[in-house]
Amino acid sequence: MEHAYIHLLHQLAGHSAWMLTIVFLAAFLEAIAVIGTFIPGSTAMFLAGALTGTGSLSLGWVFVWAIAGAIAGDGMSFWLGGRYKERIVQLWPFRKHPELLDAGQRFFLKHGAKSVVLARFIGPLRAIVPVVAGMLGMPPLRFYAMNVLSALLWAPAHILPGVVFGASVLLAGAVSFRLVVILALLVCIVWLSFRGAGFLLSHANAWSSAAGRHLGSWACRHPGPLGRAARKMLDPDTPDATHILVTSLVVLVAGALFFGVLGDVLSGDPLTTVDQSVYHFLQSVRTPWSDTVFASLATLGSGITLTALIVMVVVWMLWERRWRTIGYWLAAVVFSQLLIFALQFAMHRAPPEELMTAHYVFPSNHVAATVIVYGFLAFLLARRVGKLEGVLVAAASTIVVIVVALAGVYFGRYWLSDAIGGAALAYAWVAIVALTAMWRHPQAPPSRTFMPMVMLVVVLVSVGAQLGVNPAMPPVSAQRVPPVLVTQSEWTLSVWKRLPCYRSDMGGDRKEPITLQWVSDLDSIRGRLRAQGWVEGTDVSAHSLLSLASPDVAAVSLPVLPKLNNGVPSSLVFMRPGDTRAERDVLRFWPSGYAVGNGTSATPLWVGALAHERLSRPSWPINILRVDRQAATSASFDGRGPGGAEFGAAVLAKVDCHGVPVSLLASPVE
Repeated sequence: MEHAYIHLLHQLAGHSAWMLTIVFLAAFLEAIAVIGTFIPGSTAMFLAGALTGTGSLSLGWVFVWAIAGAIAGDGMSFWLGGRYKERIVQLWPFRKHPELLDAGQRFFLKHGAKSVVLARFIGPLRAIVPVVAGMLGMPPLRFYAMNVLSALLWAPAHILPGVVFGASVLLAGAVSFRLVVILALLVCIVWLSFRGAGFLLSHANAWSSAAGRHLGSWACRHPGPLGRAARKMLDPDTPDATHILVTSLVVLVAGALFFGVLGDVLSGDPLTTVDQSVYHFLQSVRTPWSDTVFASLATLGSGITLTALIVMVVVWMLWERRWRTIGYWLAAVVFSQLLIFALQFAMHRAPPEELMTAHYVFPSNHVAATVIVYGFLAFLLARRVGKLEGVLVAAASTIVVIVVALAGVYFGRYWLSDAIGGAALAYAWVAIVALTAMWRHPQAPPSRTFMPMVMLVVVLVSVGAQLGVNPAMPPVSAQRVPPVLVTQSEWTLSVWKRLPCYRSDMGGDRKEPITLQWVSDLDSIRGRLRAQGWVEGTDVSAHSLLSLASPDVAAVSLPVLPKLNNGVPSSLVFMRPGDTRAERDVLRFWPSGYAVGNGTSATPLWVGALAHERLSRPSWPINILRVDRQAATSASFDGRGPGGAEFGAAVLAKVDCHGVPVSLLASPVE
């Protein structure tokens, strides 16, 4: 997997001209009338920025071609509007969807010349406003002034976030490819949630209209109670008729999903296989840092956070005098948990984590509680804010549910199907409760534009208080096991062979050779390395990270990133200058899992890797340190392995680990 990722970067770096051409075409076509609706130009700009952040493209040239494409695309749309004017309304898709031009014309008349700049950042209007400007006879000089200004603002706004993401991936990859996977997973969750919410919003009216037609036809053929209820739902004089229809569809879809998952879990195929694959994949990318991240994210769905939100909503509903809404929500929470406990007792499905075998996990009551609290909160907020704010609320609620569910699967508290089943059941129940609330209170509630911010503050305060009082800790199963005790003779004769010859990142990928095995405590290693001219690696801080973009920086001034060996971070990192300002040697140590004892005391055994790093600047603004593998094996080593003198240690033996010279060291007794 990692080799494929690195190969992809090399391929892209070797075809930068093609990548810049794609950047130009994406920016150009996105601004063309009609075509721009189907071109994901913003996504292409973000990806180009990400490649720039990894050093595959030049930031300056990406800016130039993106800006040029955006100016040319808007210019083409403006020319089409001025050239064809009235004939445009007869062309597809404006012939079938005249509201597109109407919306662009209203926007242009409202904002004037500024609309050319503003529309660049609004997807549905981006390719329409320049056409309208041409149709309405906007002076070309004035249009192109606004066109250039909009492109100069649009390109950095879409490219720089990608640069930051790409640089983050680059730094994460320098530490461990596992972190790249986790980072990409979290970014995809956020991106897909917002894109999904936007897609549903843009198609909600069309879908609800089509569903309304089919439901109306069915109601005409069925004059009974259900038909009367359907006709009442479709009554245009009924407030929230669309919301009621959409919520009804959510009930049907969520219910079908739950019973589908339930059937697969009962039969054991094929979802059980997916459960195993997802769980083993997440275990393969686990690191102590990602454990901490997911443990922190899990507090979004902790009992304290959910209770704080419930209390806040109860106070809110009391303020609005909506007593029944409080009853509906509390009943939803209590009844759903009782139903899930009954299902869990009937199913008797054990979680993947062996230490939690006393628990039953289908469907997941934790995910269900999170869905009910955040889902119903999103329903209350969406009815009281504007359309755009409603999309943000729905997307944020979805992100919270997904990351909380993912954290549970990551730590082995439940399987993926348990999380899906719990979420589907809870969403169906939330939709039923929401339907009941809308039937009982069909009038639109008063606007409360400030409430999303209030709820955000409640969540942040709750999470911050929990992390401040009790920092996020991974489950007991994630803690490190005690080292295996061996004697010095056992170590020098056989145990050293059990230790790896290379640092392993993920899936057995070989990294730097492990050329040191050192029996000592960390304080002794620190003292002896300092005495030999080594200095501890620069800590990762805001100042050291800013040096990554410095135009003239020495290699020793850049942060020394801890690296993982089989998922364990380096416990000690030292460095020393190389022959030039652009070079340095970096020495890292990891626990081996063994300790050497003499019957009365035990000293930990550490494994160490020496890397020679060379600074390269393939693309401003990122300074990249790459490991020079050949230099690492020749600069400080003779043919029999590194000497102990340069580390201030005694050499007990020099051995060969499948072609890698390894020195067995021990700190002299003082």
